[in-house]
Amino acid sequence: MSRIKGFTRELWVGLLGLAAMFVIYFLINFFKSIDIFDDTNKYRIEFVNIGEITNSAPVFINGCKVGNVSNIEHNFNESDIVYITVSISKGLRIPEGSYAEIHNKLMGGSTIHLMLGKGKGTIAPGEIMKGQLESGPMDEVGKMIPQIEAMLPKVDSMLTSLNNILSNPAINSTLNNLESLTAELNTTSTGLNEIVSNDIPTALDKVVELENDLLKISSQLSEVDFRNMAASLEASLNNIQQITTALNEGDGTAGMLLKDTTLYTKLNETVEAATILLEDLKENPKRYVHFSVFGKKDKK
Repeated sequence: MSRIKGFTRELWVGLLGLAAMFVIYFLINFFKSIDIFDDTNKYRIEFVNIGEITNSAPVFINGCKVGNVSNIEHNFNESDIVYITVSISKGLRIPEGSYAEIHNKLMGGSTIHLMLGKGKGTIAPGEIMKGQLESGPMDEVGKMIPQIEAMLPKVDSMLTSLNNILSNPAINSTLNNLESLTAELNTTSTGLNEIVSNDIPTALDKVVELENDLLKISSQLSEVDFRNMAASLEASLNNIQQITTALNEGDGTAGMLLKDTTLYTKLNETVEAATILLEDLKENPKRYVHFSVFGKKDKK
């Protein structure tokens, strides 16, 4: 009886151990999002680069999760080709021409997306599909890294040159000059504002007054009889022309004076005689003027 009881105890311990292992296996697959109760179809996908795909990675079709990665095989004897086995829901049919893409997330991790083809037939479970790595933003960044590395020395030299320029004392003086120039511009702007607000309106008022005066002058000029004025001016010019013609021809007293030189000669002689008389009067005044204190004295 003791042996039977001991054997029963060991049996129970073994059963409990198996149950614990089953529970642990169930929990592991549960957290890996693997449904161990539903049947699935296995498909193999051929990749050259699988990115960051790991076992239990989700598989999506049009944004809906349809399965998980169940196995990853590295076959380095076939040009580094990697085979990924995915478990897809049994009720899903994959048409011919379908392929798989690996999408890398920005925050890490990768997923597989099945791109369904338009073939009439379906891919049987166990067949191999083609797969490729999506050319996403991270790949573009990776392509830019060599260019960025080549640009870094140039950027470093540019920063050095910029530091040298900024450390030059001339920069401070230039900034001071710019500050003073800005202050002068502000002063000038203030003066211009005063001119615009005060002087220009006054000038415009004066221009308006001048325009009014010009309008008055224009109205007065329009009242002047320019025709009669022109006739009078023409008559005056004719008279002046007749007088000039008469003078040139020697007609009348004025014309004779202009043409005959006798009067000029007589006047010249008279002026000369008067000059001689005045000189003699200055030299011998007694010949012409007599003064006497006691009265006039008779001359013999």
